[in-house]
Amino acid sequence: MECRCYNPCNVLAEAAARKLDLLPRAPGVYLFHDAAGEVIYVGKASNLRNRVKSYFGSKSGLSTKVVRLVEVVTDLEFMLTGTEQQALVLEADLVKRYRPQYNARLKDDKSFPYLKIDVGSTWPTVTVTRRRLNDDSLYFGPFASARSMRQTLRLIRKVFRFRVCSGPLDVHRARPCLNKDIGLCPGPCVGAVSEEEYRTTIDRIVLFLKGRRREVLESLVTEMKAAAGNLDFERAAMLRDRVQAVDLVTRRHEGVTALRGDQDILAVAQNAGHALVEVFSVRDGRGLGREDFPVEGAGDLPLPEVLRSFVLQYYGAVPSVPPLVLLQHPIADAGLIRGWLSELRGAPVRIVVPRQGVRLRLVQTVADNVARELVAKGATGGESPLRDEGLRQLKDVLGLPAMPQRIEGFDISTIQGAQAVGSMVVFERGVPKPSDYRRFRIRTVSGQDDYSMMREVLERRFARREGTAPGAARPGRTWGSSPDLVLVDGGRGQLGVAVAVRDGAGAADVRVASLAKEHELVFSEKRAAPVELPDGSPGLLLLQAVRDEAHRFAVAYHRNLRDSSAAASMLDSIPGIGPRRKRSLLVAFGSVEAMRTAGVEELALRGGLSRALAEQIRDALSDRGR
Repeated sequence: MECRCYNPCNVLAEAAARKLDLLPRAPGVYLFHDAAGEVIYVGKASNLRNRVKSYFGSKSGLSTKVVRLVEVVTDLEFMLTGTEQQALVLEADLVKRYRPQYNARLKDDKSFPYLKIDVGSTWPTVTVTRRRLNDDSLYFGPFASARSMRQTLRLIRKVFRFRVCSGPLDVHRARPCLNKDIGLCPGPCVGAVSEEEYRTTIDRIVLFLKGRRREVLESLVTEMKAAAGNLDFERAAMLRDRVQAVDLVTRRHEGVTALRGDQDILAVAQNAGHALVEVFSVRDGRGLGREDFPVEGAGDLPLPEVLRSFVLQYYGAVPSVPPLVLLQHPIADAGLIRGWLSELRGAPVRIVVPRQGVRLRLVQTVADNVARELVAKGATGGESPLRDEGLRQLKDVLGLPAMPQRIEGFDISTIQGAQAVGSMVVFERGVPKPSDYRRFRIRTVSGQDDYSMMREVLERRFARREGTAPGAARPGRTWGSSPDLVLVDGGRGQLGVAVAVRDGAGAADVRVASLAKEHELVFSEKRAAPVELPDGSPGLLLLQAVRDEAHRFAVAYHRNLRDSSAAASMLDSIPGIGPRRKRSLLVAFGSVEAMRTAGVEELALRGGLSRALAEQIRDALSDRGR
């Protein structure tokens, strides 16, 4: 049999090659096996024959990862499904079952913890489980880690009191347990609480975990007033403490007041084969919280493909699906996935990739968070031994006197010279230290002059070295320890600027290097030619992490300035709003989007406005839309 594919016949077995011509033109799932018989890739197709054959035709248009995959395929199998959407669901199940090497997949997805409330029992409990059963219980999660789950459990135990003992409740105890004495249990075992009162507490916990914290707050306030009216001041005081606790938690999560309803916002970060997806949940227009999930097998997969794989696996495990899912990138099979999510929810679900307005800014914020979290988790630089190896490698190739314990990275962000800003990020022992990050507004440069902008930023930074900044508000205050290595974004020109500023500041002990994006070339002041650091080497990964974090931090600051400027301009165009009132409104609401979604009463109360002016602002902002 003549082989018509580029995959060598000694790799793709002859029997498997014959299967290519036997594949049906129907929807289904296909599985590729390696020489050991392991499933190494799972995919779905509306037309199995066309899709699978596309792997074994011309290499043109195939990614590097697909080429590597095909070279090790020795066998294949397929499973027919009635519809393409059924194939989509089967694909997610098989990826979870086999965890194939060439699929992006949730890390340790089988062991994600949940909080379980056995609402079907007389005296329900809140427990931790790693298995979701088809029973009468309610499940909340999955949580990305046991730590985040325990934080949530500690929070609701502080706000509410419920029994924590396992098994059937012994209602004939003469004395309560220690949990009752320390205020963590209402004491149903000694008749200290009725079934109705206890069920009310459980209902509030359910609402709280669903993000309906305003409903919990209103319910507690009503009950507190009723207790005070009945002269039951001890119970009223207890309810007052709960009101304060719920109100504090609610206020901590009011950062997205410009949004309404229930939705999830998903963004992904990827570097050096590692990927992290953040899910930020909004319920009742307020942030419920965020979870960061590591994704294995990301390799050099495009970010939309990583996000698509995550959506399938994540929403196949969660107990509930919101009506709106905002994504950072468009994903393949969006229509099929939307239909599947709608079936899971029992109501329509929309998948949106925002292009403008408050939704886009929220997605960008989540993307910034997950990018920083990826670096903070050390995924970019690997475990501590790899980070140490990276630091040793930089010492050797850059000619440093010792391993660089403190590395500072600098970058510039501007659009044609407008609202130019600079950033400084700090890595200590290969780990980011956000508390030492600094941002700069460019003051002395007009127009597009990156060299002069970088010069200004570095001069201002070196002027603060050892607390020597002239005119500092607090003399002697420093910006942390002096860096062992300064990394600037760019080529030899930016390196020359940095060296000149360093020498002018008398900081000869600080070494300088630059990293050019296009070919990832490293320039050192000690060498005429670029430093040779192999792709994927620990030293290069560490420099890339510093450079990328500086770029992300600069872009985020630049974006915030643009948004603030646009917001101020929008308020300037409203009659009756002067500079002082504009400042007070922005302080009170935080953003124009928050003002737009506020009611007239809230505008008047928080902004200190007359009702007529509040109505004028509301109408003007509504006319401009989102």
